[in-house]
Amino acid sequence: MGKFSRSWQLVMQSFAILRSDKQLMLFPVLSAVSCFVVTAMIATGGAFLLLPARAAAIAAGERFHPNQSPMFLLGMFTLYVVNYFVIVFFNVALVGVANSRLMGGAWTFRDGIELAWERKGTILQWALVAATVGVILRTLEERLGLIGRLIMRIIGIVWTLACYFVVPVLAFEDLTPIEAVKRSSKLFRDTWGEKVVGGFSLSLVSMVLMLPGIGLWLAAMFLGGVKGLLVGTVLMIIYFLVLSVFMSAVGGIFNAALYRYACFKQVPPAFDHDLVASAWAPKS
Repeated sequence: MGKFSRSWQLVMQSFAILRSDKQLMLFPVLSAVSCFVVTAMIATGGAFLLLPARAAAIAAGERFHPNQSPMFLLGMFTLYVVNYFVIVFFNVALVGVANSRLMGGAWTFRDGIELAWERKGTILQWALVAATVGVILRTLEERLGLIGRLIMRIIGIVWTLACYFVVPVLAFEDLTPIEAVKRSSKLFRDTWGEKVVGGFSLSLVSMVLMLPGIGLWLAAMFLGGVKGLLVGTVLMIIYFLVLSVFMSAVGGIFNAALYRYACFKQVPPAFDHDLVASAWAPKS
């Protein structure tokens, strides 16, 4: 079975759960809205705090470089931490409810939020760890040459795979962030091996599902001229936003399903055992 075929079937099986409980889509919606609000607040506050430094640079006849200001760097790190916290908070809630649905439970939206709130301290600690690693990798990637950037990309991929189960581990196991990374890495390694090749790709399915939105935009542009271009652009943006929410919810459901398989070798009834077992294929 090809990579896209496997990915498509896994998305459809996850969608079956989402279709039976559409409230799961509320979590990525609230996550996106919250990230937008906190980003706007931090960006606005940071801009005001940088005004004195900008005025001083202009008065001295110098060019103002905000990215070299300690205040700017602190603001960017704060933005990373807050956004990581918001995203992981709602992902923990989503995985909690999705896990309940996969096992025939009846958790509600409120139950998911309560689970995430109980884990808020650990989630904040994880946000600090993830933001620190993210900033370090991004800084090194920007400052190193081509070879260095390739090495950083590889390290980034390894880190991403090691952290694949961090969200469900934070949701269901009472571990510190570092212990959660170790636990996540062990679950992944013990289930699919030390070295794996991509067995599925939600991003690949996402790109294919983006095509109707692009086609709608092209059709509106050719049929309606400038007015059609504007209408098509609005519709395409709305379509992409809905698709993003849909794929985020599907990703959380599938993450919960793989976590159960990695922990207990149990495949939820909504999923095909062979597809889940071969989500990643060991590299021969």
